[in-house]
Amino acid sequence: MVQWVKRGHSKGEIDRSGEMLIPWWTDPNPKLDDGQFQAYKVVENWRTSHGLPLNVVQAVLRSRAQRVELNVIVAQRLKRFSSIMNKLVREPRMKLSQMHDLGGCRAILSDVQAVRTLFEMYRGQPVLLNDETSLKCYDYITNPKDDGYRGIHVVARYHPRRESRAPWDGQRIEIQLRTKLQHAFATAVETVTTFTKEPLKFGAGPAEWRRFFSLMGSALGVRERTPLVNGTPQNEPELTAELRKSVRELKVRQRLRRWAQAVRTLPRRNVTDFKWLLLVLDTEKNTIQVTGFTDRRQASREIAKIEPSTNKNLDAVLVSVSSIKQLRAAYPNYYADTTAFLEALNVALQ
Repeated sequence: MVQWVKRGHSKGEIDRSGEMLIPWWTDPNPKLDDGQFQAYKVVENWRTSHGLPLNVVQAVLRSRAQRVELNVIVAQRLKRFSSIMNKLVREPRMKLSQMHDLGGCRAILSDVQAVRTLFEMYRGQPVLLNDETSLKCYDYITNPKDDGYRGIHVVARYHPRRESRAPWDGQRIEIQLRTKLQHAFATAVETVTTFTKEPLKFGAGPAEWRRFFSLMGSALGVRERTPLVNGTPQNEPELTAELRKSVRELKVRQRLRRWAQAVRTLPRRNVTDFKWLLLVLDTEKNTIQVTGFTDRRQASREIAKIEPSTNKNLDAVLVSVSSIKQLRAAYPNYYADTTAFLEALNVALQ
């Protein structure tokens, strides 16, 4: 029998612990003192205590999704500690006890109609097995985000009927409902975020990449016959023309193909002794060279030799081995494969 972790601290303690860890997390040379170590244990307890509600919500999602589509993809995850801390740094007003996506699951379906059919099951049938939830819904298909993201999010607050599950009462779990095209878009954003080290996933980063994904979000909206992203051309020929220009200037195809190749092949290599990987992409020859390092300073010296290069076709990126593993963990079913996204891009540019 699974021994589920229970919340062991008050919400005030949880919030204070999250705040206490921020200076340590942002320190270039972090070292936990005794107080911060205790705070870390509080945060880890709160994170892992979402396991039971997540398991219940995921099981119901899978059951309902399979009634809509037999071959639906369903995945779940507890938010990583690093992701929690990064979110607290990005959003200073965020209280850790109010973070609604410490537990998350998603269903990936074939088309928008299937997503909406599953969504209606949640709006019309809130009961979950022997427990129930209260729901808060965000429809990013009808109202796509400015960064191009589309999908439906349902935040479920867990309310157990059995007294034995009372310690988990009120915990939130996020449910994401996406089409395959919408998930391909999210996978591509995650891949570019990892390799450029820019916060594109969070609506920030270089303007040219943000514009590309906004345009691509609209292009997928055209294909799925859903509303387009605000601020992008609403006329299809104009949208296609600007998207084509953006793809050419950013060399999107070359970068995505080789970054995805790196994600697929690196775990098969003997990189266990490395902490940092230097990837040098030649966008003209369409090749990628990978070198492993144990010392970040040495890796930084090597990338410094390349970055001032007059060869504009070279694109050097330094990534941590752990970030590659995290990318795989975030997208286990797609393995950061941007093939589907590139295929959708080709269709959009026809």
